[in-house]
Amino acid sequence: MLSTDKTKRAKIFVCIAIVLMLISMIGASLIQTSGGRVKVDEVNWVDTDGIRKTALLLVPENATLETPAPAIVTSHGFLNNKEMQDLNYVELARRGYVVLAIDMASHGDSQIAPGVGNMMPSVWQGVLFLADIGYVDTTRIGVTGHSFGGFSSNFAVTMDNAAGTNLISAVLVNSMDPTYDSDSDGVFDNVYGSRDVGVVAGEYDEFGFNIFDENGVKQPKPDYIHSDEAQSFLYFGTDRGGEPEREANTVYTQEVDGQEAMRVIYTSNIIHPWSHFSARSTKSTIEFFEQALGAPNPIPATNQVWQWKTVFNVVGIVGFVMFAINCAIALLATPFFRSVSSLGADQTLTAPAFKGKKWWFWTSLVISAVVGSVIFLPIMLATKSATYERTFLNQAAVRGVSTWAMACGLVALVMLLVTKAINKDAWAECTANVRITPARMFKTILLAFTVVAASYVWVFIADYFFHVDFRIWVLAFKRFNPVFLLIAIPFMIMGSVFYVTSSISVNCFNYCKLGGKEWINTLVLALFTGAPAFIITLMQYVYFYQTGNLLFAVGESALFVVWLFPLVAILPLSVLVSRKIYKASGNPYLPGIINAVIVALVSCANTCTFY
Repeated sequence: MLSTDKTKRAKIFVCIAIVLMLISMIGASLIQTSGGRVKVDEVNWVDTDGIRKTALLLVPENATLETPAPAIVTSHGFLNNKEMQDLNYVELARRGYVVLAIDMASHGDSQIAPGVGNMMPSVWQGVLFLADIGYVDTTRIGVTGHSFGGFSSNFAVTMDNAAGTNLISAVLVNSMDPTYDSDSDGVFDNVYGSRDVGVVAGEYDEFGFNIFDENGVKQPKPDYIHSDEAQSFLYFGTDRGGEPEREANTVYTQEVDGQEAMRVIYTSNIIHPWSHFSARSTKSTIEFFEQALGAPNPIPATNQVWQWKTVFNVVGIVGFVMFAINCAIALLATPFFRSVSSLGADQTLTAPAFKGKKWWFWTSLVISAVVGSVIFLPIMLATKSATYERTFLNQAAVRGVSTWAMACGLVALVMLLVTKAINKDAWAECTANVRITPARMFKTILLAFTVVAASYVWVFIADYFFHVDFRIWVLAFKRFNPVFLLIAIPFMIMGSVFYVTSSISVNCFNYCKLGGKEWINTLVLALFTGAPAFIITLMQYVYFYQTGNLLFAVGESALFVVWLFPLVAILPLSVLVSRKIYKASGNPYLPGIINAVIVALVSCANTCTFY
């Protein structure tokens, strides 16, 4: 049972957390709506393919039936959702464009549909939706998308060409090659016609803009702007021949079918996923559409406010984590959940100076980090985690990462068993809080789900009333569809093998004072827990920046490394959450289950699902 002081302190922090989340919602909404000058709604419709689509529709006050405004469809990439385009739709809407930020099929809140073929028309379906709105100027509709969203934008041009009467007048392809020819016969062609077209090409983009020599060997980055493909694009689909090489970040115009059209390639030193968190990429987007469509409310491209939305979003993340921790602690004081804790009313759980053999403490951490790093890519390849079609456990990316997490949990379990053999004297003390009755375990699980449910109430409030969530770059706590609850159950179980074992290891076997300080121990364990994700990512990109080639590039391994980005933050954070709750409860299972459930929900809500 918790002391009165601990309970009061937890309740105070719960209130502070709620205030932080409210500040996040209101602040992010004010930025997103330009202080109320842009109306933001979530829209749903069944498209011409019979697939239900969901999008955010941002309508500035200048867009009326009397004064129709230019409009732009924004699209996320593979395994993302509409909110990943917030930097673009925030900046475009405040400049007077109507913006439709779509969830592609099988992503976000849109209908789950089998196969990648149902994803491809998503941008085109967004164009058709905008064309039916009276306050949209149908002569000025643009499309832009990141990665697979860029591919979908290219596909939209194909559909637009086939439709006869063109609706798309401007195309900005971000982190994806433009289309160079109409039939892939190697002969350059102006597929885009008289449309204005731009490309945002990161000079260190891992996946696009590859250059090959005469022997078919991929060349190191960055060289794209000098390639025949890039030059053909800037020369409006023709081979430049002996003409001077055209430059990046320069607009070129030419009359096509009686209309002046422009071509431009924007380059900057960014990697593929950084493009949707980049002021430079956003600047290119703003400049392109102002030149192509004309901005009803021109604002300098360097004047960007989306970063402030990110700041408020991060405040929301802090509030969410603080709420989850202290909600758990506060509920431990209630009569029903009191038995979940193993501590007495006035008992304080403190770390000993050092329990166990110091050499094994460090050795076990290093072994776990190394093994976790080594097994990641083989497991991801073995589970076919980049497959677009359904195999098992409908979400391929989460399937692979969850399998890896489970394997890392088993490695940690082996380390614990080795600890028993090496350090028999400390075994009894270390396992005192590991032993648990079935009844107490049941209440532990129930409390964990209660905490997660209470925490996600605020995520749903943020979405329903303010159309925002708690996110930074690739890490997002967002509302999920009820269908994801069933999808997430296997991943919760798989994740529990890791997060529960990690909690036992962190709190029961490795909880000690280093340098006389408990916080040093917490920091060390957090760093080592996140080490595999950090090590693999660091190796990949240090090598990439030094050589222009990826270190891990076999099969889809380059894509797998990108998926580690959120885990670089999640894994160390899970240790901090685990330690805080354990110190109040003496129960290592409670924080482990909370972490597993939250990570599963975060993962399932921010990826692609196939049936």
